[in-house]
Amino acid sequence: MARVVVGLDGSPQSLLALQHASTFAAAFEHEVVAIHVAETVAAETISPGSGRIRAAQDAARIHGTAKAALGTANARMRTIHLGVGERVGRALVQAAAEEGAAMLALGTSSSVRRWRRTLLGSTALDVLARDHLPLLLAGPATRPPVDAGGYRILFLSDDAVGAASLARLLHAAVAAAEATVTVLHVGVDGESSALDPFTFNHRVDRVRGLLSPNDTVTGRLEHVADRGDVLAKVLSVAVETRADALALATSSHRLKRRLWGGSTALSLLAHSPLPLIVVSRL
Repeated sequence: MARVVVGLDGSPQSLLALQHASTFAAAFEHEVVAIHVAETVAAETISPGSGRIRAAQDAARIHGTAKAALGTANARMRTIHLGVGERVGRALVQAAAEEGAAMLALGTSSSVRRWRRTLLGSTALDVLARDHLPLLLAGPATRPPVDAGGYRILFLSDDAVGAASLARLLHAAVAAAEATVTVLHVGVDGESSALDPFTFNHRVDRVRGLLSPNDTVTGRLEHVADRGDVLAKVLSVAVETRADALALATSSHRLKRRLWGGSTALSLLAHSPLPLIVVSRL
């Protein structure tokens, strides 16, 4: 049985990430493991004993805060102690490898303004740069999951390579049960992002062939008149399809660039009520 590893720091957003990770794990028969990374501060190098006490107190506090969510998910929790200069992202990637994880999950800041500043240099980008596991992110606008039976994912098809990367890297995570996948491409009228139906259907067939035969894959080819309408269209299709998560393929440096008609992946995460599943482009 594979696992979903969740970075847990006791914040509301990390607890929300745990809830969404638990919903995903339940749908696809995975276990959930919460990882608390205890970071070393300068004073602890002078007094290691007090540092261990502080780390144990933090772990107990976080476990107490997350006790109900951990119980609901039937999840266990590990604490990892970092050495001086070690990075949280590297520790999470290593823990995921040790646990045989099919997915990593993290929460971002609850403050949009602070989140926008910190995410660019955050653990999320560090993990994305180091690993090819799908990364589930609960953003500042993410709402608690609604269990409506099954699991529905809205694939955001920016290009053919990204759509194929999504399918390849999510294959193992969703193979144990049926996933309902909608491949969405939103073109802007009069621009090169618009696809003809034949090309788009070929892209959808490619995704279908890379996912498990258990999965149901359909396509939605949409058009908007203006770049600024793309984000609203994505979110409206997510509501219409009753999606549990949005998914896209990108990379750490592309997260800083403009995608989808003037919006950005960061803006999507900032405004989406659903978690975002991000995979590295292959």
